[in-house]
Order: sequence, then C-alpha cells, then structure tokens
Amino acid sequence: MTNFEWGSKFNVLPYGLLYLVSALFLGAAVIYQPAIAVAAVLLIILLVVAISRPERISYFVLLTTSISINFLYSGSMFGIEILSLYKLMILMLLVPCILVNGLKFKLSPPIWAMAALFFITFAFSSWLPEMNASIAVKAFIGLSLPFVFLLINWKKEVAEKQIRILALLPLVSMLVGVVLHVANFHSILTIEFTGAVRVQGANIPPHLAMLAFMGVAISFIEIKRSPQHTRFFYIMLALNFLILVATGTRGPLLALVLMVIYYFFDISRQYLKGKSQYLIPLLCSLVLIVAAVFLQLDNLKKRSFERTTAEGIDLSGRTEAWEFFLDKAAGSPWSGRGLGSATVANDGTLYKGFVVPHNEYIRFYFDGGYIGAILLLLSLLAVFILVYRALAPPVKPYYLLFIAAFLIYSFSDNTLSTVQFIIPFCWYLNCLYRSSQPTDSPQKEVIR
Repeated sequence: MTNFEWGSKFNVLPYGLLYLVSALFLGAAVIYQPAIAVAAVLLIILLVVAISRPERISYFVLLTTSISINFLYSGSMFGIEILSLYKLMILMLLVPCILVNGLKFKLSPPIWAMAALFFITFAFSSWLPEMNASIAVKAFIGLSLPFVFLLINWKKEVAEKQIRILALLPLVSMLVGVVLHVANFHSILTIEFTGAVRVQGANIPPHLAMLAFMGVAISFIEIKRSPQHTRFFYIMLALNFLILVATGTRGPLLALVLMVIYYFFDISRQYLKGKSQYLIPLLCSLVLIVAAVFLQLDNLKKRSFERTTAEGIDLSGRTEAWEFFLDKAAGSPWSGRGLGSATVANDGTLYKGFVVPHNEYIRFYFDGGYIGAILLLLSLLAVFILVYRALAPPVKPYYLLFIAAFLIYSFSDNTLSTVQFIIPFCWYLNCLYRSSQPTDSPQKEVIR
C-alpha cells in the first residue's frame, strides 16, 4: 500500500509538469501564433485517437489521400516540403496501427527492390550534375513509404471497411472541393487553354482521375467479391465512372477499357443464363456510358485534337518528354542516373510540369537503368501473384484486368510516385489480400 502511494505521488509530479508546460505553450501560441496552436491541438487529438482507437486513425489517413495537399498549399512547414511532411505525418499516425496489428513481410518485395535501387544509386549510377545524395535519400523514403502499407496486418473486418472507404475517396474529394470552392480557396473546375472544362475536386484533374480510376476498378472487383455490399459498390461504380469522365483524363479511361468490356461480357452471360436480376445493371451501365460519352465528347476532342502534332493526337507533350528522358538516360542504360535523378533532369527544355516523365517505365529506367527497372517490375509482379492466389476463382479475371489496367496506365502517368494513386493502390492490394484469407493471420506469424 505504501509503495502504491509513493508510486502515485512520484508519477503525479512529471504528469502535472507536462500538463502545465503544454497549457503554457498552447496559451502563448494562441496569442502569438494562432495557427501553430490550432495545429498543435489537432495533432494532440489525432495522437490520442491513434493510440486509443488505431483502426479509426487508419480511416482518417485514407481519407486524407483524397486531397492533393501539395497543390492546395505549395509552401513548406518547419523547413520541410509540405508533401514530405504529409508523408511523415501519416507514417507517425499509423505507428499505433502497426504496433497493434503487426507487420507481415510476405508482400514486401517492392521495398527490397527500392533498397536495391538505392544501393545501385550510390554504387554504380552515373549521376547528373544536378544530382546529390540528399535527393537520392529523399526519393528512396518517398517512393518506399507507400509500400509499407502492403505490410500492415489488418484484421479482416477492418480491411473490409477500408476497401469501402477507398471506393468513396473520389466522392470525398468532390465534397471537399465544393467546400473549398465556396470558400474561394480552390476552384472545383479548371479550364485549359484548349477550352476543355475539367472537374478537379480538391485535387488537380489528373489526381482526381487517379482516385476515380481506383474507385471504378475496386467497385468492379468488389461487386463480384462482396455480394453483401453489391448495392453500395454499384452506386460507387456509377459515381466514380462519372467523376472519372468529368476529369477529362484520357489515360485511365483507356486503361479501363478491357475491364469494362469483360464486365459487360460477364453480366450479359449471367443474364442469358436466366438470371434476370442482371438486366437492370446491364441496361443502367449502357445508359451511363452513352450519357458519359455524349457529355464529354467535345472535351475529349478539344484535349486530343486541338493542337496539331506529328502523332495526330495531342498527348500533352508526353512524346517530347519521353524522348528527352530517354536521351538523357542513354549515358547509363544499365544502372541509371540515380534514384530521384528524374526529378532534377528537366533543365527547362521541357514544360515545367514534367518534373518526371509521366511514364513510370521510363522514370525507373532513368533512375535505376535496366537493372533497377526490371527489379522493381519483378517485385511488383511477385506481389500481384501472391494476391491473385488468395482470391476466389470468380474474382480472379477482374483482378487480372485491374492489374493490366494499372500496367497500361503506368505508360502515361506517374502511378508509382503520386500519393493519390500509389497509396490507395498499395492499401487496396493489402486489404484485398488480408480480407481474402480464410481467417485472420495467426499472431505468432506477425513480426512486431
């Protein structure tokens, strides 16, 4: 009893001092730096929730990917670029989730591939004059972090909820975009020089298109995999498809063509087998596609044929960018120019928007050469195969077409290096794998 009393008195002092110092800090901040005070209070709340209910903080982290924070606020905080700070914050918030759920390294090959790229950078790559070690370290951390989301050993019920949140991300972006638009902070629409009007939500159009691409693909898979949530995913399929078309982004639409064709083939086959309940989704899907084409045909024409190019189709400067990066990579084809070097390669020759080539195969060939690019591709294929083996047979064709769509999309955009794609992509692969297991993973197999 005496020991308990002394222990209690011993603990009261440091906690009391902590509360007092915190109160004084926040009080002073409110007077002199109100923004810091608000940020500190929000951070404390998030940390408390992260520790007490870690699964809820994972939902919050997922929802933040619906906003392109670096385009809404282009500066830095505490001397750190805002996008790097965002990635650091989400990792910190997920630490309690990792401690509670543990990590399983079966889906870790991409992390080891990135480590190999990092080694190649310092051991064999021929650096550009603009390249330095800090760029390589920053690129390694930024590109590797999303692959950590492949490792968290979520419980099945949590993974199922996260999948539904992933399907909601484009709609969340649109709702936040409306709020920002009303507040005159960020327009929900953007008009290009061609006259094309594009929806962007709380993002830029290509980033919203990435979220919508994921929302459409996830809905296709989950309609087949989760019959108990069929209505929800049919609704999300329609909404996400409309959002995707409204962004005026051509790459993801082309990438999804095979998946859409197979979907029509599948539900038509089911209907012809006598399952009349498939008639309604079949007809509604046809009406939706016809309406989308009718509404966006003029926009797509403006974006594709407004400017005369050698290819006949306006690819928004991609062919010039690809040629530029391939020419610069030619001096070191096997080991590349170093991880992150693509971000400093544009010497002003190209439009400033081409910080990277808008082609992930060229980007990682540029950074890691044939060796690095092949290692990364093989590591991704290893993950895709592991997830494929865990799926039920009816789901596998949709999953394979989803992966094919990802590989096609990667030819025309930054799928592996944009937060709005790579985090939802890795998160979904992990959730799909965990929720397809017969039971939750045994704790003894979990590395903590």
